[in-house]
Amino acid sequence: MIRLMSACLLLMSCGKDAPTDPTDHSAMPTSDSGDGGAGGDSDGSGDSDPSRPGPEDSDPPTPIDSGDTGDFCDDVATVTYNNFGQGFMTENCQGCHASTAPNRYGAPEEVYFDAVEDCWTWVDRILARSTGDSPSMPPQGGVSDDDRTRLSWWLRCADLGT
Repeated sequence: MIRLMSACLLLMSCGKDAPTDPTDHSAMPTSDSGDGGAGGDSDGSGDSDPSRPGPEDSDPPTPIDSGDTGDFCDDVATVTYNNFGQGFMTENCQGCHASTAPNRYGAPEEVYFDAVEDCWTWVDRILARSTGDSPSMPPQGGVSDDDRTRLSWWLRCADLGT
């Protein structure tokens, strides 16, 4: 029930003062990083590397096997889609990244997180934009450091597809 209420509040806040032009991010809520969650780029995609897939790319990137995660995953809690990922994605991502989102606020149509398989399809992109020192997603911020850590544990340490 609490997750449902949180998701509703997130969806309501995402639409507040939302631009009518999906490429106009000027009225989007911003993170506290000061760059509007844009990651320093000029198009608001959060991606300044032209080699990374963008809205015009229809094929999802192929997940890269990050290989041996070494000691990183040895001492972390077991985090999966069922015990963390589903709630995290619903509360923090699906306001824009659900296939049924009425207004995606510029999110690429092909990037959606409706099911665990969708998350694993975009694992590298999720990790690059939602974890680390300067996360740009979600653009309105609001994700705790603990949840960002759990997101990293899930997508770096869990078995593919879990």
